Amino acid sequence: MRVVTSAPRQEMLWDERNLSRDQGKGAVLGYMFDSAEFAALREEYLQGARERAGRLREAVAALREGGPVDLRQLRQEVHKLRGSGGFYGFRALSAAAAAAEDALLMVLDGEQERDDHALADLVARVVAEIEAATL
Repeated sequence: MRVVTSAPRQEMLWDERNLSRDQGKGAVLGYMFDSAEFAALREEYLQGARERAGRLREAVAALREGGPVDLRQLRQEVHKLRGSGGFYGFRALSAAAAAAEDALLMVLDGEQERDDHALADLVARVVAEIEAATL
């Protein structure tokens, strides 16, 4: 384990034991005050992500049923998960959110035709990754 101090009380932890976590792609990096505090922050983050999953499930259902969905708002939701998921070490969640956000941006920018079923599948994958995430 290597710890690099970048500011008073703030450290970056590189723990090579985490190389197998989250599909084995890279070590989990995070700024933290200490590992217990970071673990508590991860737990709080995951709780919030699970609450957000409820809104995403509603969007998935609406997309599949042809109901109204604010794609800009949906993009904002998955954008937040894309960045924060990676920060907290949930790489599979971050990757799923990235795929959903990229597709939503292409639709919103007019680069791709809107396909509600395909969008629903991408957002459902984000929900599945939230549900599969463990501490």
